[in-house]
Amino acid sequence: MKTIKYPNLVAEMARRGDNQQTLARLLLLTQAGVSRRLSGITDWKVREIETLCEYYDKDYYYLFK
Repeated sequence: MKTIKYPNLVAEMARRGDNQQTLARLLLLTQAGVSRRLSGITDWKVREIETLCEYYDKDYYYLFK
């Protein structure tokens, strides 16, 4: 079973109907890049975290802890 690395971020995505492609466009990444970040393979960059916090109007600790 796959563990969800960022359950609050994934929940916010679901609430808005966003998918990995939506985040890829927002963050100027590929869908694969978003997938690697969501699974914890690749670290998020500060700019990406700031963009997501602003986009979802949530703080870092909620989305990423």
